[in-house]
Amino acid sequence: MNAVPRQTYSIDEIKLMLVDQLDSVVARFAPPAQGSHTTHGKYFTLNPGRADRSVGSFCIQMTGPDKGRWNDYAVGAVAGQGYGDVLDLIALNLGCDLTGALREARAFLGLQTFSAEDAARHRAAAERQKRLAAEAKAKETEQKDRRRQAARAIWHSGQMRLRGTPVDHYLRGRGIDLERFGRQPGILRYVPECRYYHFDRDTGEIIEREFPAMVAAITDKAGRTIACHRTYLALDGNGNWSKAPVPAAKKVLADYSGGYIPIWKGIGPRGGKPPALHQAEPGQHVFMAEGIEDALSAVLLLGGEARVIATVSLTNPVELPPTVAGVTLIADRDEGPQARAALEAQIARHRAAGREVRLWFNEWGGKDLNDALRLVRTEEEAREDD
Repeated sequence: MNAVPRQTYSIDEIKLMLVDQLDSVVARFAPPAQGSHTTHGKYFTLNPGRADRSVGSFCIQMTGPDKGRWNDYAVGAVAGQGYGDVLDLIALNLGCDLTGALREARAFLGLQTFSAEDAARHRAAAERQKRLAAEAKAKETEQKDRRRQAARAIWHSGQMRLRGTPVDHYLRGRGIDLERFGRQPGILRYVPECRYYHFDRDTGEIIEREFPAMVAAITDKAGRTIACHRTYLALDGNGNWSKAPVPAAKKVLADYSGGYIPIWKGIGPRGGKPPALHQAEPGQHVFMAEGIEDALSAVLLLGGEARVIATVSLTNPVELPPTVAGVTLIADRDEGPQARAALEAQIARHRAAGREVRLWFNEWGGKDLNDALRLVRTEEEAREDD
């Protein structure tokens, strides 16, 4: 076995070799910290390149076609700072440029001086990783398309008129009277028999039933339906409609990353219904709440004049159309570190897009804005009784 001088590899080949050993790369250059965890193939830990205070905004994709990609939503959309690939991760850890990262990567992979057999093995590993990544990408694209089509079918199958349905009764129980809106939020529909499926990873238990459901279309910034949000409903012990007694009464079908639920369009210039957000005039301002109930509560508390959307999740990197010049983030009274990190990430993301960002903290009490609405309604009813 003859030793050969240092082999010449392209940057892409070195990246593929690093991805093939991603667990070891991550352990070395983005080590675990207090609160580190892996969720849905994403490994969350502290950003190794800055004074990160808590786990929540920095994550690395450990599986799938984007394996090795990382994002820091608290930093913004700046390559090498807010996101990057596996080689950028090394540069982030060392605080060096691409040349320094390549030197470190070659040393990590043992590419400085090795045999011809070693060179062949490394190239084979890189080709294998490239083939697997292409196969995973194709499979993921096919699965996403199927799930998106199923999500659209569920929403289109829903009943548009909500008055008198379990959805209407459920919302009234949350202090949200649809008659106060003047017009029904068109994004919400009622499905009398909606399939529910839940798999408990810890116990292996599968729950599969049908429930009435409130369904909402999740759209992208161009107004296209990309996913479907379902709130499963059931009668409680008192005969009132509430969330179904299942492990997760709210579920989303299909990939909703970047999307949002356009709950309310506000009031048009002549008092009518204004156009959709992506078709509106530039300079729009949007109120953003996490959940549907909070977003509907905001519409009522603001008098129906403002545009309001639901983000579905605190960590969802919502992408808004260029017509939006400013956002008001509706924050829960939640002081947890993950909630704070998610809020900071949303603020950074919209500021990086050049938008004015305001915060609206619930000052009425309760955990979220829907709690606040119910408190306001209770006080109004008490005054009416006096």
